[in-house]
Amino acid sequence: MHHGPGRETASLGWWELQDSRRLLGWIGGLVLAAFCESAYFLPIGFIAAIAVPRGSGRLGRFHTPLLALVIASALAVLLYVVEIAWSWDSAAALGLVFPLLGGLLGTWMGTTWLCGWRARLWFMPKVALLAVLAAVCAGMPVWLVLEPKPLPFEAAHVTSAEKRRLVDLIRGKDPTSLEEGRTGTPNATDRVWEPTHTLRLTEHDLNVLLAWGLSLGPLERKAQVGLARELALLSVSARVPLGREKPRYLNLAMTGCAGVEDGVLRLEVDRCQAGPLEVPRWLLNSLVPIITSRLYHDRRAKPFLDATRQMAIEPGSILLTYGPLHLPPELRRDLFGPAAAGEEVLASTQVQIEHLLAVAGGSPPAQPSFGLCLETVFALARDRSIQGDPVAENRAGLFALGVLLGHPRVGELLGSVSAGDENAAARRALGRVALRGRSDWTKHFCVSAVIAILSDEAVSDAAGLLKEELDAGTGGSGFSFADLVADRAGTTFAVCATRDEAAARAMQSRLAGGFRVDDFFPPAADLPEGIPDAQLQSRYGGVGGEAYRRLIEQIERRIAACAAYR
Repeated sequence: MHHGPGRETASLGWWELQDSRRLLGWIGGLVLAAFCESAYFLPIGFIAAIAVPRGSGRLGRFHTPLLALVIASALAVLLYVVEIAWSWDSAAALGLVFPLLGGLLGTWMGTTWLCGWRARLWFMPKVALLAVLAAVCAGMPVWLVLEPKPLPFEAAHVTSAEKRRLVDLIRGKDPTSLEEGRTGTPNATDRVWEPTHTLRLTEHDLNVLLAWGLSLGPLERKAQVGLARELALLSVSARVPLGREKPRYLNLAMTGCAGVEDGVLRLEVDRCQAGPLEVPRWLLNSLVPIITSRLYHDRRAKPFLDATRQMAIEPGSILLTYGPLHLPPELRRDLFGPAAAGEEVLASTQVQIEHLLAVAGGSPPAQPSFGLCLETVFALARDRSIQGDPVAENRAGLFALGVLLGHPRVGELLGSVSAGDENAAARRALGRVALRGRSDWTKHFCVSAVIAILSDEAVSDAAGLLKEELDAGTGGSGFSFADLVADRAGTTFAVCATRDEAAARAMQSRLAGGFRVDDFFPPAADLPEGIPDAQLQSRYGGVGGEAYRRLIEQIERRIAACAAYR
């Protein structure tokens, strides 16, 4: 069981779930895992049915399969409990459904086998009919909850000023900064004084954050939250990709309460309506403990729950008090997916970093060009992918460029790569590499490429836009459309270099023939820069205004005209 195909469920990073195709593949992986989990227990039921002595008479015909089913179920439970290392909770009880189903089907198979060839021939049609009925029974509720229109509420309006306000609000509350212990409260468990932060988010703050986050995806989605004392009301609408002519929406309306006290999650759901159907209260009472257990043991959620000292819902706001946040190395793989941040990709990244440092620190010392850096990493990627995966090697090369040419914190984001401490001169030289005469464009290009790989194109674009919106605020360098060109070029380059195996090898071959800046980065010096927020609003209509959109369309045309991206 530990080495079976169902044990490793299809794994996707958080942002990969935005892709409908990958999401369907992930759901298919879960279905396969459930099927395998049941199939592992088929032999137990089959052998039990054959091993139990057959009774005589009409009563014996029912007594034999019933006894076999009891024996198979007992063995399945025992094997499952041992397999999960006796870690029993409500979530484990739900997982027992698949072993029991496997034992039941195996008992049926064994009983049928003993009934002769005619019964055996009819067995598969019966199983197929049962599978069709199960699919219909599972699919009907899913179809019934889908509605032709979304819920009638307006999502919060996300402006540049709102983004700056929220960033300023959260920036000073970084949980990783608590390692130095700037503030503190006594721990309720052992009364040890520990550093904490307290953050209050209003209902409006939460709705803006929801609207901002849900906008980073191709599907139409919106959410709204309302807060009362120890009560939260959540409304969600999401378009389901089932066709463009007649869109269908999954609408959810939930009422309940959530709280955290010293890492212990308390979750209550009083009401849940999915489309026109209301979930029965008995089902909610059964599912909530399972969901709570899953969240508490989930690798992605547990570090955040452990860091939370208190979360309380108040009228119109939510209050969070949290201590130091310790993120395990596996969390990066869970967030970004094994394809983007797996151990093999990061090992290749370290090789690329060391190789690029060696080239930059070679003799005679000279300031490396952006083209030389790209040619160097993609030449090595081409050599390493002769017998390997070109997409993974290209990702590793782009990660190396992000660490050395982009920003040092890219290395912290990846976690297990190092820029090396021994070749400081080469690192400084790579940090000054210019693109069209500007080193800041190099950083925009490389960091955007890394973000595009770790998340997706929309997130990378949003990160670049946020950087410019922050710069447009008081004391910033101003909004720059030229910087957006560098962001979009880096994002587009990463997408084209890692889309699939054919595209990855094509990019390696193109760079093997030499680097021409016009093929990868269009002219940008004529685009407006240093625009303060007041001028961005008055002259361009702000982000999304008519004049703003015209310039963005011009940027897109310039990117599309680059030969490397056609």
